[in-house]
Amino acid sequence: MKIKFDKLPWHDAILLDIKINREKPGENDQVIIVVSWGENIKQSISFNDCFELDLKMNFGVIAEESILDACVINKSLELTQIKNKWKNIGLDLKELKCFQIETNSTNSLIKIYALDYMLS
Repeated sequence: MKIKFDKLPWHDAILLDIKINREKPGENDQVIIVVSWGENIKQSISFNDCFELDLKMNFGVIAEESILDACVINKSLELTQIKNKWKNIGLDLKELKCFQIETNSTNSLIKIYALDYMLS
């Protein structure tokens, strides 16, 4: 059974890596993050069928990138704009979600607009 994104133990987890996979451009664009949940437990989270990535990341702080919170946004102006952009060319993205991650250390905000995610 898949754990709901919002229910993962985000608070104080450490963001270790962000990768963009465009090996199959337009077929399955992916954003992959690697998170440490503590006690040497690392896990990759793949966001599949991505349609947009919005990164506001701040650097220069000498500290691990700890996560404050993460959530799924199902309704927002940005989400509606992305859906409408693709609807105009014939693609219905009614299942598109915004997976948002906010960090403590650098007050960064990551928004991944994708159809689904998978833990590995």
